[in-house]
Amino acid sequence: MRIRAQCRECGLPFNDTITPETGELHCPGCGALFSVSAEGWSDEPPPRVDVCPLCDCRHLYRQRDFNRALGCLLVAIGAALVPWTYGLSLIVLSLVDVVLYYRLSEAVVCYRCDTVYRDARPGPRQKAFDLLKHDVLKYGKSWSEPDETLTDTPE
Repeated sequence: MRIRAQCRECGLPFNDTITPETGELHCPGCGALFSVSAEGWSDEPPPRVDVCPLCDCRHLYRQRDFNRALGCLLVAIGAALVPWTYGLSLIVLSLVDVVLYYRLSEAVVCYRCDTVYRDARPGPRQKAFDLLKHDVLKYGKSWSEPDETLTDTPE
């Protein structure tokens, strides 16, 4: 399965391919080792990921596998051509965006380590991105009540 991960040591994003027999990944930048768990995912076609092999997180979400830089470039081209096309370039490139949206497959992404599993088939539990769930899992935020001693009260 093709993945896009980020090194926890040096922060370098890298692409690689993993199988259940992989065992560990090496960062191409700093050489750090990351263990790859064989539990919770299968590599048989089409692959399915229920547990992130890199961080053992069970919270995954689905998204379209689209290059964000290319999407921004399409919007910039459409906006740059507006004076000469009277806004029709934005409509045409919006239609191109809709066609690409329906033609591209979905990828599975881990909330905790942001690893993208490109060839994986999303499961029924994997919904669209949820910002609140992301903040809780990634940054440890909570829903607890604020401390009363920290509030500003006039004396």
